[in-house]
Amino acid sequence: MNKNFLLGLLCFITSALTVFADEFDQANQQFKAGDFAGAAASYEKIIAAEGPRAAVYYNLGNSYQQLRQYGPAILAYERARLLTPRDPDLLANLALARKAATAFEENGLHPWLDAVVSRLSRNEWSWLLAGSALFLGSLSVVAGAVKLPRRGVLVSAGVAGLLIAAAGSALYLRRGEGARGIVLSEAATVRLSPFEKAESLGTPGPGRSVRLGAKNGDFQYIEVPGASLKGWLAGKDVAAITPGGS
Repeated sequence: MNKNFLLGLLCFITSALTVFADEFDQANQQFKAGDFAGAAASYEKIIAAEGPRAAVYYNLGNSYQQLRQYGPAILAYERARLLTPRDPDLLANLALARKAATAFEENGLHPWLDAVVSRLSRNEWSWLLAGSALFLGSLSVVAGAVKLPRRGVLVSAGVAGLLIAAAGSALYLRRGEGARGIVLSEAATVRLSPFEKAESLGTPGPGRSVRLGAKNGDFQYIEVPGASLKGWLAGKDVAAITPGGS
């Protein structure tokens, strides 16, 4: 490969990282100065330009938390949790935001099971599944070509099989994550049909986790887990946790 091309690529990457660091530092300075609205706008701009980053989502959530905009705060924390599910500060702030908004999570799983399947991100579970399957396949090939201790092969194969089963089960239980959304506005109103003047069915409250359904114009069909409330929300009042989701 051309040396000049590699040098140019390295310079481009270095420049991009420098720009990101400068913009992130500027947004952090706005936050420290108490300009939480300005900081939130800057973090949003960084995400739009650079893509999902756990640290930026976390600080974005903190900015909205300070503004007492709990719906956007919880959305930002949830998006950060997709990338860093074990960050203790993130989990603590997410819990505080949910408490402030009285928007407690109801996902239908037993608490200990939810803690297990949420321990790793979906990408980490996927890598664990793929790695374990690759190891098991390689072990079969090697064991067929070279004489290995039978006990060691059986134990290794058993562990790999358990990891495959665990990762597969976790991914299955989290299959609906792409359809999870967060209510953004306190005034968000669920309506009987996708029209602004349709009958009001209730207000789920900011930060509430909902299941996303079909879209119809500027409206999104939602269901509130653990409640009978379901209907149409204005698209501006709800957002998918997975960026680019339903």
